Amino acid sequence: MYTERFGLGDPHAERRRARNTRLRKRRIELIAHLHSQAQTPPSVHDLLAGWLPAALVRALVNAGDMTLGDLQRRISGGGRWYGFLPAYGPVKARRLGDYLQLLLGAPPASPVFALQASVSASAASQLSGQQGGNRLRLAPGAVSGIAADDDRSAIRAWIAARAGSALTAKQYEREAERFALWCVLERRKALSDAVAEDCRAYMDFLADVPAHWIRGGRPARLSAHWRPFAKPLSVASQRLAVTILNALFTWLVQARYLASNPWVLVNRKLGDDRDHDDDITTRAFTPQAWAVMLAQLEGECDSPATDRLRWLLPFVETTGLRAAEVIATQKKDLRSTSNGWLLRVHGKGRRNRVVPVPNSAIVATRVYLAQRGVVFDTAAGDLPLLGSTVNPLQGVTYASLHETFTRFVKRATRSLPMEARLQAERGSTHWLRHTHATRAAERGVPADILQENLGQGDPRTTARYFRAQIERRQAAMEGVFGNSRTVSHGKHEEQTNAIQKQMAAGDQELSLNQVQPMSGSD
Repeated sequence: MYTERFGLGDPHAERRRARNTRLRKRRIELIAHLHSQAQTPPSVHDLLAGWLPAALVRALVNAGDMTLGDLQRRISGGGRWYGFLPAYGPVKARRLGDYLQLLLGAPPASPVFALQASVSASAASQLSGQQGGNRLRLAPGAVSGIAADDDRSAIRAWIAARAGSALTAKQYEREAERFALWCVLERRKALSDAVAEDCRAYMDFLADVPAHWIRGGRPARLSAHWRPFAKPLSVASQRLAVTILNALFTWLVQARYLASNPWVLVNRKLGDDRDHDDDITTRAFTPQAWAVMLAQLEGECDSPATDRLRWLLPFVETTGLRAAEVIATQKKDLRSTSNGWLLRVHGKGRRNRVVPVPNSAIVATRVYLAQRGVVFDTAAGDLPLLGSTVNPLQGVTYASLHETFTRFVKRATRSLPMEARLQAERGSTHWLRHTHATRAAERGVPADILQENLGQGDPRTTARYFRAQIERRQAAMEGVFGNSRTVSHGKHEEQTNAIQKQMAAGDQELSLNQVQPMSGSD
């Protein structure tokens, strides 16, 4: 019936039939090709683009992940590894992890950074330091200065005896633990077996920490995803680690736990970080950044968090307290004198000092306490000056304050130029102290007064704030040499003057080819 009605001689129909036949053949070939590819198992070296949606791939590539293996290592780091992915939460992140495990299988077992889990029971005694090669062999009847019988107990005794604060104890424990774990996992020896070659090798290790020693996110301590390092170390952090370890071994020798200190046999000088600015004043908020931060606070709606920041910025700018000192300060620490207000501070190293409090900071404190429902003059002595946003009569933790402040800085400095914004975004609550010291030095506060206010034992630390600012140094050199005629030589003077005029006019297209070669040697 179809043939009788339409016929078979239609050339258009013949072409369509031939085209469909070719397309059918190509589809069959493609299916066969896909079947052969599906038989090849996915590899950690496969690019993400072959397995994941384009939008997800772009976000991962921007974060530095190029292959399935890169993504697997990121997920294995644990924590909120997906925080940079748009529209990704715990559920979608878990699904992506399940899909990746379906492709690649379970990730390779990572080392567990705990002494008990990383060594066999038979080797535990050997690696614990009980039989360390550097242990001091006491004569019969002689006693050691500590009761420790293994490296872990010795480290704890050192921290308890020498750490003057909880923060210092945390630093000591972190650096000692890192070195002890490195000795066990990388050198297969105890901390008390370490010799000078191990110390030198550990310094090289700190300079380039391997990726499998660096954790991602915030996994629970000593969990499967935990690692001793949060990120690669700067030269300053490496120097601090070596200094702490040298102090540990020196103390253990004095305590008659170790026979010698191998750290004294190696060159512990590290120099400066090539990519790090050692000018301490660069860790102060610039006047431009400070202005936009204050403007941001004025424009934000009233809230407990905003009220707290409106007090914190001017108070610390005028007093220079450390973050921990601000958190610990109570109303009873303020006292009035005939010349103004003073603040008693129990600071670093458990040392007391008295800090003058300008009237502007007292006014800000009165306003802040009133916003918390407290009258300044009748407030309880144990009332913390820095209050919680949940309960205004209670204090805050450093973690809470740090998180609130860093979020505010990023929000407030969005309008700054790129370079200034990136510098300001590095700021923390400790930058407020640097800001106080830098502005005080710039405005002529004597070094001895600033040292007493900051509670710094070494005057060289305070002197770093009095270094000539880079802008002043640039202006001084420009004033001396910027228009100097000594750069001109004879007949080239007019040409040099013309070039300087073009530069002053903002001519950025000036080519070096316009300058004729000078005769003779330069």
